[in-house]
Amino acid sequence: MNLLAVDTSTTSCSVALFSGDRLLAETLYAAGKTHSRHLMSMIRRMLERCRCEPGDIDGIAVTRGPGTFTGLRIGISTVKGLAAATGASVVGVSSLAALAFPLTLHDCPVVAMIDARRGEVYYTQYRGSVQPATRVSVAAPETAAAALPEDAVLVGSGALIYREVFENRSPGIRFADTTQHVIRAASVGRLAMVRFKQGDVDPIDALIPEYIRKSDAQIQMAGQQTGAITAKLDMQGH
Repeated sequence: MNLLAVDTSTTSCSVALFSGDRLLAETLYAAGKTHSRHLMSMIRRMLERCRCEPGDIDGIAVTRGPGTFTGLRIGISTVKGLAAATGASVVGVSSLAALAFPLTLHDCPVVAMIDARRGEVYYTQYRGSVQPATRVSVAAPETAAAALPEDAVLVGSGALIYREVFENRSPGIRFADTTQHVIRAASVGRLAMVRFKQGDVDPIDALIPEYIRKSDAQIQMAGQQTGAITAKLDMQGH
């Protein structure tokens, strides 16, 4: 099975190609530019170097969230387009699970954290498994810190940005190596491979981003609608 894996859920962008369980190639771009400018060129160059045609791809894996709203839309829409063109099956993977994956073999709680902006982080906990031990939450770093196990290992952009907050939680809190705070497409592919082997794939139409919270545009629209309703009621009252 030839598997293409893609991650665009945060400021980094990564693409990997597998043949069966063997990783053939991986590219990681962490300069923070708009993913739409280089994602397709990364995929095209990787396929060319591995002498693989788009039609040779059997499955495509992509991070579905949480993460940046624009990044998730770019990755998922690109994967949907490729799947429609090639007939490849698709699998969506949790961004937090992919972030934690390299550390889940450790016998300690691993907490994956992604910067959610607005002074908040997306986070969840793993312990010796790729299945989350707690639900995915979005909260201020102080709230997240209060829920951390005292011997947790933290990984991700949220952990880096609010490192001082988490260090004050407990002297036992540790942080992953600096090279591990970005999501690797190889991890996305490894997680997805299990599902592909089981025939557990996602219908293309059902592959949608998992935002966890509303976008700024949705919040603004809801505020405008609430304001309009309030104004209408005020007018009726007079």
